[in-house]
Amino acid sequence: MEKRCAGCRETLSLDSFYRNKTNEDGKSIYCKSCTKLNAKKYYQKKLLKQIGESSGVTISETLFPPNFNSLGDKKAELAIKIAMIQRLMLTVNSELNELLQKYSEEKITQ
Repeated sequence: MEKRCAGCRETLSLDSFYRNKTNEDGKSIYCKSCTKLNAKKYYQKKLLKQIGESSGVTISETLFPPNFNSLGDKKAELAIKIAMIQRLMLTVNSELNELLQKYSEEKITQ
């Protein structure tokens, strides 16, 4: 049997999905690859939120500070947050490239 992933929209075998007894078919709505990607994104977002709460600067202030020169001591914290966001973007980008390559190879072999 096969099932369509709600994330990547690919039709995959049931072995490609984690178990979830709350769903009718007993499988998750996301394939294993999408589940792993979502977990990484969630972890990175949670990490950014914790850093923001500890420093008192929100992510929106990090991305669009009203006046960068007036931040003073917050410049170092701001640089760390920007680096974390860049890391998150690189992680997500690399995961998406891996998924794309995987599905491209699967379609070629089919």
